[in-house]
Amino acid sequence: MITGDNPLTAAVIAREAGVDDFLAEAKPKDKMDLIKREQAKGKLVAMTGDGTNDAPALAQADVGVAMNSGTQAARKPATWSTSTPIRPSSLRSSRSASNC
Repeated sequence: MITGDNPLTAAVIAREAGVDDFLAEAKPKDKMDLIKREQAKGKLVAMTGDGTNDAPALAQADVGVAMNSGTQAARKPATWSTSTPIRPSSLRSSRSASNC
């Protein structure tokens, strides 16, 4: 998980979602770099975002999911936009899919 949130908030969200590793206080370039590194390893990468700072990473990801309540800049490059809130508990059930 990569987020612009502070480390304490990121740790709580990661723990609730069952995520073992996270990067906090990430800038837009950090998000892009991480996505590119994972793609270079042959991984399929999904990115969820809601802000203008997420737009480059949403565009780079293989699947980009933008929150419908987010900025237009985030929704435009996304593959998909949702008005349904994504909760940490919903990520837990899909975690095994991220290991593909």
